[in-house]
Amino acid sequence: MRFVKGLVVAASAAFLLACGGGGPADKMYSIMDKALSAVEANKGDLDKAAKEVQAIVDANKEAFAGAMKELGEMAAKDPEKAKKLQEAMGEKMKAMQERTEKLEKEIPGLKEHEGLKAAMKGLMGGM
Repeated sequence: MRFVKGLVVAASAAFLLACGGGGPADKMYSIMDKALSAVEANKGDLDKAAKEVQAIVDANKEAFAGAMKELGEMAAKDPEKAKKLQEAMGEKMKAMQERTEKLEKEIPGLKEHEGLKAAMKGLMGGM
């Protein structure tokens, strides 16, 4: 799975099941934002970006997986509420997608970088 697609998939899952302010969706968004920010800060050195993303993933893998589980349980209990919250989170999701698409265009080799793909696969493994 390529890096940017991994972030978009994770963000989509988070917002599909979003539970609102301060909850697990916000935790997931924060982790994804940190990973994206690490790539943005290291545009010129993808190996360094991959190491920073991997450190973020390693430090937050359990929290991410726990948030995904909690979101899934919440959506199962009240799918209508989950749908309404997904719609409310649309702008945040759109901004995340725009950031990832911008990075794809700006950074040659981003999509193919093995270290970044491995780091995101590690995070997505919690899904």
